[in-house]
Amino acid sequence: MKLLLAIIFLYASNALVAQDTLKIYKWEAIQRANPDTILGIDASKLKWEQIPEKLYSFKNLKYLNLSKNKLKDLPLELGTLKSLKTLDVTKNNLENAPIVICQLPKLQKLHLARNKISSLPACIGYLSELKVLDIWDNPINVLPEEIYKLKKLEAVDMRAIMLGPQFQQKWQESMPHVKWYFDPPCHCVE
Repeated sequence: MKLLLAIIFLYASNALVAQDTLKIYKWEAIQRANPDTILGIDASKLKWEQIPEKLYSFKNLKYLNLSKNKLKDLPLELGTLKSLKTLDVTKNNLENAPIVICQLPKLQKLHLARNKISSLPACIGYLSELKVLDIWDNPINVLPEEIYKLKKLEAVDMRAIMLGPQFQQKWQESMPHVKWYFDPPCHCVE
C-alpha cells in the first residue's frame, strides 16, 4: 500500500512540474507554426528596432523574451497578449517604462534591466500577479507608491542604480516581505 501511495505521489508531482514547464521556441523556428500552439518565444538578439506584426498573432503566449534588441518602445499591440506571465525586454533602448505592461494582467515576471528608464508608470499597481520586478541598471531614483498594491511581489532588483540609504531603508521597511536587491548605498543627496 505504501508503494502504491508513493507511486501516486510521484506521478502527481511530476504532472504538476510538467504543467509549469513550457517549450520556448526561437523566433526563426515558429514562422510556419500554428500561433495557437506556441506558448513561449525567444526573440532575443535579433536587432529588432520594432516588433514584427506577426508576433501579436501568438495570443496564448506565456513567455516572451525580447532582450538584447534595439527597441525604443513597446507598442500598445503587445497588450493583446493577455496570457503573458513573463516578459523580458532587458538590454534594449527603452527610455520610458512601457505603459503597455499595465495591460498584461497575468504578468508575474517583468525584466526591464539595462535600459534607460527613469521612472515606472503608476499603473504598475494593476499588475496584481507580479512577483519579480527587475529594473537593474536603469536611472530610476523614485518608485511609484502604487508598488504597495503588489501583494504578490517577492523580489525587486535595483542593483547598479545610485540610491541613497534613506530610499533603500524606506522600501525595505515598508515592504519587508519583498527581497530588495540594492548595491551599497551611495553618499548622495536624497
